[in-house]
Amino acid sequence: MARDIRETPILFGEDARRFLARMEERHPEPPEVRARIQRNYEIFKKAYERGMARMRAREAANGGIDPWFRQV
Repeated sequence: MARDIRETPILFGEDARRFLARMEERHPEPPEVRARIQRNYEIFKKAYERGMARMRAREAANGGIDPWFRQV
């Protein structure tokens, strides 16, 4: 059985200052990493759109019911 989730500790003093300073630091990603992320996003977006088009075609062929995604 899973244990209860503990509360998030509250930071005080030097720990809080270090945390806030670390949160304000910016770590920009290189352009090639951003390009890779964008390329992967476009691939997944096309796959999703292709799957949704197939689902809509099945629904149209079956009178609005998609037999592949029938709810139980």
